[in-house]
Amino acid sequence: MLQPYIREPKLTLTVGLYTNPKYYADQDSPIGEVIGANHEGFREAQVGNAQAWYYHTDKTIVLWECFFDERFRTHPLPEDANMQKLWQSFERYLLQKFPKAHTLATPFNDPIAESIDEYQAFLKSLGYSPLAEAAFGKKI
Repeated sequence: MLQPYIREPKLTLTVGLYTNPKYYADQDSPIGEVIGANHEGFREAQVGNAQAWYYHTDKTIVLWECFFDERFRTHPLPEDANMQKLWQSFERYLLQKFPKAHTLATPFNDPIAESIDEYQAFLKSLGYSPLAEAAFGKKI
């Protein structure tokens, strides 16, 4: 299991509330203003998931899932450079962890894609090809 994350700042804002807020019918009315801000370090915010299994007898790594959360996917998968880099980074990590592996395999479809064709185009852009009836793969 891998959980990609970003580091985001931990901020505290101090808001001074107006005694008599102004009301504007055609827009959101401010009820106060920021009078102070404090940066208190960083926190790790999870932005996706990745999961894989290594089958030592078959020398095969199966990437079960590897994705960014939907809010971070703004392009079709085959064109999404961030998704490709996440996948490739996960592959590199797994190959370092399991250097005797000969094959990377993955399911032929994933619910994160708009269609099977989109997901398979994504896999092909990463060097995968059909391996079995419901799997794509590539030799190391």
